[in-house]
Amino acid sequence: MICRQNVIEFILSSKVIGSILVVVISVILFFIIKESALKYIKSKRRKTDQYKKKRLTILYMIISTLKYIVFLADLIIILGIFNVDVTAFLAGLGIFGIVIGLALQDLLKDFIAGIMIILDSEYSVGDYVSIEEYDGEVIGVGLKSTKVRTYGGNIRIFANRNVTNIINYSRDHSKAIINFTFSSDEDLLKLEKAMEELINRCSKILTDATGKLQYKGVEEYSDSNLTLRLTVDVIPTKQYSTKNKILREAKLLFDEMGIKIK
Repeated sequence: MICRQNVIEFILSSKVIGSILVVVISVILFFIIKESALKYIKSKRRKTDQYKKKRLTILYMIISTLKYIVFLADLIIILGIFNVDVTAFLAGLGIFGIVIGLALQDLLKDFIAGIMIILDSEYSVGDYVSIEEYDGEVIGVGLKSTKVRTYGGNIRIFANRNVTNIINYSRDHSKAIINFTFSSDEDLLKLEKAMEELINRCSKILTDATGKLQYKGVEEYSDSNLTLRLTVDVIPTKQYSTKNKILREAKLLFDEMGIKIK
């Protein structure tokens, strides 16, 4: 009974309540600053999104760093509330940091890699990338990790030190490549006229194209197959939707002309 009473008195003591208030207030302030900064950057309008993406990525890195700073500041304040010698704690922090650094080398590698990602502008929040053959949109870049959301909505988290073999689809145009395979017995001249007509029809509907749809000629020819290729440059990540539009028009046109694909 006495033990329970002592526990209750300790919980209700001013030191414990003060420590809880420190943590609650710091967490609230952290989220207010975070949401306000994100809202401000996302509201900025520019001719291109690259400036906004860069600012947003740097902000996420700052937020990631701020979390560690807030944690350390709370720890020092709480130690002070409980009359722990904060000066001695800070003096020993250097030695403690060396010990922790040796134990957490991978974490330090993540931090350094995260900083280099920002300095080298390898990618930014909002870019569409391929990391280790894993495609998706970068939704977060922190000191420790990078978060990528796939087209299916899944989120993959990469430790920054493991981010290699990067392809950034958002830094340049993408290319939609469409191959049509027919029987080798088909009349090539008739097929090429169909390609010309398809290009004319698609020129009115390819809103994401940055160039003209082009006929690239015979891609493959064998005893059984004849493959013709079309290509078009499009804005980043729009190659799939553009390809879908071209295939739809091709189906309608080929049905009209009595052409069958294999």
